[in-house]
Amino acid sequence: MPPRLPIPSALRRGLSFLQPRTKAPLSTTAAPQAGRGDPRTAPPPPPPPSPPTTTTSSILSLGGDGGRGAPSSRPSTSTQALSNIYKDFSGPRPNRGSGGSGGGGGGGMGGSGGGGSGGSQYVEDMLRGNSRHNAYMRQLTRRWRPGDVYAPHDMSPSEMTKWRRTTARQKDLVDLLGIRPLDMYRNFSVISEFMTPHGRIMRGVETGLNPVNQRKMAKAIRRAIGLGLHPSVHRHPEILVRGPHRVLAQKMAKDISNTMNHF
Repeated sequence: MPPRLPIPSALRRGLSFLQPRTKAPLSTTAAPQAGRGDPRTAPPPPPPPSPPTTTTSSILSLGGDGGRGAPSSRPSTSTQALSNIYKDFSGPRPNRGSGGSGGGGGGGMGGSGGGGSGGSQYVEDMLRGNSRHNAYMRQLTRRWRPGDVYAPHDMSPSEMTKWRRTTARQKDLVDLLGIRPLDMYRNFSVISEFMTPHGRIMRGVETGLNPVNQRKMAKAIRRAIGLGLHPSVHRHPEILVRGPHRVLAQKMAKDISNTMNHF
């Protein structure tokens, strides 16, 4: 004969079917249990959202926690990040060819140094690309620097004509200084300013003087050359050093040779 159930347990089992059942939530996330149940069994709060990353922050974070191994070495400011990058550049760089040879004994060391070298290598390549871009832009506009190597194309006639172009001065120096050109024939600096290295008078396009002042300055230059105060092409300082007696001796020797040729 089967065992009989006691009356209280049978009534409790029947009342459980009459009670309304709670619907199961459709969401898979845990329902908030704040204020209900045991606080020790409550799920932990969700982590705060991470700040959006920008190009500057990604560049500054390169090499911060790669090769050092310690998680506490993450840079907190941009200054610290830049100092870490400078230390990576100034420190010894790993040899690329020795990466596979150290697989047996130094496998862990090679793995820890690979992360930092990748970030520093990216920054180094970026800086090298920027310098190459700046060099190309300088050559495109012909903005040469002292020590640059010139190409054969730079000596072509089309490029040499650009160097021969003269820009006229926009203001008259004689009127600005308030000087009289005819009184400046004894001033060596003023005469040299308006003469070419070969002793020719500069044109008005090069000097920027008005026609009246240009003629007066040319007259002062011719006066200085005529008086022997300023050397010209025919009266170079090396010729003036020889003296008149040497010129006279050469002239006499030439006359004697001419007379001998007649006989």
